[in-house]
Amino acid sequence: MRIAIVIVVLATLALGASGIAVSDLSWPLSSDALVSLGFFALALIVGMSVLLLLVALVSHQGRQQRSLLESLDAQRRQQRSLETAQLMEHFVHQAELLLEKDSLDPNKRSVQRCLAVDALRGNTGRGDPNYHRLGRLFEWLADEADEAKGDGARMRLIDPVLRQYAEIAEQLCRIGEVDEERLVAFLRFQPQPPRLRETEAQ
Repeated sequence: MRIAIVIVVLATLALGASGIAVSDLSWPLSSDALVSLGFFALALIVGMSVLLLLVALVSHQGRQQRSLLESLDAQRRQQRSLETAQLMEHFVHQAELLLEKDSLDPNKRSVQRCLAVDALRGNTGRGDPNYHRLGRLFEWLADEADEAKGDGARMRLIDPVLRQYAEIAEQLCRIGEVDEERLVAFLRFQPQPPRLRETEAQ
């Protein structure tokens, strides 16, 4: 805005100087010349005032538009954060329901305990539907985390959940229910990736 004001003032002064130069005024000025010069100066002042007013209006409108866009962007970010928080609550609820279910193995109690035992022994999932549902649920959250990369607000909501279930994710990979590459978002919170631990054990 300041630059525009300076340009308007300089242009007005230049126009005034050019008008005086081409008018071929002679000194001392006659009364008619003074009247003409006064009207010319008044016209320049009015024109400059109108231009400055337009500059101010455009600048004000620009600031209002920027404020509106920033407000809308903040609302969108807030809405995305709210949706993400709701999705995280849904994930935790569904994951806990599945982990608390009874396994198909009658010798074991909860799915979480079965999963831990199978992962420790290197067993496969053996077609347990609860393992399968957990695997798809964890893949879904990993995809959500990939989509949220670059959005700090959303990742601050997603990361604690990824960290909380990182061990379960590793166990799902160990029994072959999910490929490690699909759950990288979870596994980055583990001290060591599963393959590295298996290599060291061998």
